[in-house]
Amino acid sequence: MAEHSKEGSQYGAEVARIEPIGIEHVEESERHGHVSSVFTLWFGANVELATLTTGTAAVALFGLSFTQAAIGLIIGNILGVTLLGLVSTFGPRLGVPQMVHSRAPFGFFGNFLPGSLNAIAGIMWFAVNTVLGSFAFEALFHTDFMAALLVMVLIQVIVAVYGHNMIHAVERFMAVILTIVFAGVSIFAFAHANYALPFDPKSVLGQYTGIRGGIIEAVGLALSYLLGWTVFGSDYTRYLPSSTPASHVFFNAASANFIAGVWLELLGVALATIFPAAASGADPIALLSGIHPHWMVPVALFAVIIGTVTADVLNIYSGSLSALVVNVPIKRWTAAVLVGLLGGILAYVARNSYYLDFENFLFLLAYWLAPWTAIVLVDYFIVRRGRYNTAMFYDPRRVLRPGFWAWLAAIVVSVPFFNQAMYVGAFADHHPHMGDISYYVSFLVAGLLYWLLGTRYARD
Repeated sequence: MAEHSKEGSQYGAEVARIEPIGIEHVEESERHGHVSSVFTLWFGANVELATLTTGTAAVALFGLSFTQAAIGLIIGNILGVTLLGLVSTFGPRLGVPQMVHSRAPFGFFGNFLPGSLNAIAGIMWFAVNTVLGSFAFEALFHTDFMAALLVMVLIQVIVAVYGHNMIHAVERFMAVILTIVFAGVSIFAFAHANYALPFDPKSVLGQYTGIRGGIIEAVGLALSYLLGWTVFGSDYTRYLPSSTPASHVFFNAASANFIAGVWLELLGVALATIFPAAASGADPIALLSGIHPHWMVPVALFAVIIGTVTADVLNIYSGSLSALVVNVPIKRWTAAVLVGLLGGILAYVARNSYYLDFENFLFLLAYWLAPWTAIVLVDYFIVRRGRYNTAMFYDPRRVLRPGFWAWLAAIVVSVPFFNQAMYVGAFADHHPHMGDISYYVSFLVAGLLYWLLGTRYARD
């Protein structure tokens, strides 16, 4: 039986009201908003420093030249935005959060494991971004890291507690400010970038992967970054009217992420070629400290703080929805506070060795998100062709479904292809020049397995 909020009809388009709806189905009477809000939400969420450092990592860790890094990052973005655009179309049609839809192929309890992983990912993403925002706050206002961290956590948690409408409003406003500031940084960076800087065979990981492997890893960095958003897709489109054309939703989600992603990642590549020592250091804020004119430095630091908020409110909000999906017995706003507190603690612990930790984190996400994404796409477009009974999402009698087994099998099959600092699989060890291709393997295996199993056993 579907879950419904008794207070749902009171929410509407109000911004200054705490969202009363958790993971319940959004009734048509509650639908509101315009599809353009999908663009501003994702654009605002990605014009921030974590996106920029994804590009920086391609140079700092894998030693790629500007052109080599650009090739890999652009390909990764094309793949990633396509997946994110597709899952975003589920929202208006189904009216449920992304991880609630995941119950269809995985089962009510089978969905607990990916739901738990997504809640943990929300906490970890929050920590990653908050480290950056706290560094910027510390540098701009000359505080210590703990004070900066407390302020950043408080601001972000407040926005996430208010929920869906407040998040969209904040993203619309902040997207304009962030665009102006990072446009100024881009003028400096692209004018002074060292486009002739060659591949560095002595870089941290490039000495193992070589140029080809480094480019493949750059594809993986950009793809992994977007896969982290993919599992949030319909969380921010489920309030749109069901009549909203799927093509419009796809275009706004995909184009916003592509424009912001490619822009900021190439900006990170450019800055890494200008300030190679800062790019390989523990403090990514150092990348911005040398830009000119010098008055742009505090402006850029302020933009980093704003960008941290625009990205992290999504991580807190969607992380809190995932906590509800696994039946944690608390309200959505309470879950948002909990995600923020845990993320703040993790940010304090993991504030050093940023780039290597960030790269490891992105690949760990991709290991489970790639097969999960394949399964939900096959379920929606092939197995059920968009036809769902809302009650099935809330039926605990659907304990385990074929998607769960296809997901586990795909992850196991992909293990030999893992290639990152914490573990190198057998295939990757013998073929380091191939980079990490595990997520492509798991995506294909999961999609094919669920196509075979789902069409036979999952139509209920």
